Amino acid sequence: MDDDAIIKIDNALPQPLYKQIVASVHEAITRGVLKNGDMLPSVNSIASAHSLARGSIFKAYNELKTAGIIDSTPGKGYFVTSTNVQAKKNIFLLLSTFNPYREVLYNAFIGQIKNQATVDLYFHHHNISVFETLIQNHAAYYNTFVIMPEINRKTTGILKQLDPKKLYILDSGLNEFGNHYPCVCQNYEKDISDILTAHSGQLQKYKRIILLFPDNIKTEGIVNGFNSVFKRTDFPARVIRDTHNYEPQQFDCCIIMDDTDLVKLMRMARKNKWQLGADIGILSYHETPLKSIIADGITTITSDFEQMGRSMADMIIKNKPRRIENPFLMIDRKSF
Repeated sequence: MDDDAIIKIDNALPQPLYKQIVASVHEAITRGVLKNGDMLPSVNSIASAHSLARGSIFKAYNELKTAGIIDSTPGKGYFVTSTNVQAKKNIFLLLSTFNPYREVLYNAFIGQIKNQATVDLYFHHHNISVFETLIQNHAAYYNTFVIMPEINRKTTGILKQLDPKKLYILDSGLNEFGNHYPCVCQNYEKDISDILTAHSGQLQKYKRIILLFPDNIKTEGIVNGFNSVFKRTDFPARVIRDTHNYEPQQFDCCIIMDDTDLVKLMRMARKNKWQLGADIGILSYHETPLKSIIADGITTITSDFEQMGRSMADMIIKNKPRRIENPFLMIDRKSF
């Protein structure tokens, strides 16, 4: 049997070499290349083929022996004794930040995973250096990676440090990474475009539509989708990034990304005695329980974060990689 059909080594991966040997044997058994009683490549042949130290190979084979997957006979070598290599998923979950709607996602993910995997949660806070360090420091210790990527020119190279068969993309990066890795992501550009187009009639009662998009928001696809709706019309539409200095006018319709801007706008509406949905329109990104009761309800446009968490968990548990565009919802209340 060709040793290269069994042992696969990639020196570019941060995973220790002995772990790559262990993973190679597991994969060969799973694919049916190795069966009970089959001989494994010898330590010398692996060392020669891949320029490895014999100590790394012995370490890998000893780990497989301890797990009951292989055994050895003096003078003959190592052979398969068990094909039960279904290791429990050990998941590295990397999110950007934690907030009420990400909590919904996380709880749905954990609830669907249940006791079928262990999950460790990390955050990169939109800091590409933190993003890179977390992945580098933990790449060798997990067999599944679920990552909410930071959209940055360095991200592609950072993700290439991971085994692509173990990597899943979450929430952001549909266009950037969705063709390279399995994912459950929002199509941010299409989502906002579809919502605004479907409710164009309601927008006609307002004089301007404003997208409040502060610098801490990274999903630029929303801006692209917003602009695509109005670029062929004469309807007054603006993207405001300096949201701190935005002064609302009566009959503005505001799409609000940040809850701090929502609070400010609500206070201004109360001060001017503006009726929500008439004197001023409010569409708030991301559903939270509080928005269902504030001022008799705030209309939200939101990713279905519960579905996102469940879809990702199902994909991992069933080992069926896919490219899923997550549902986007409008919960219509009295503010629009």
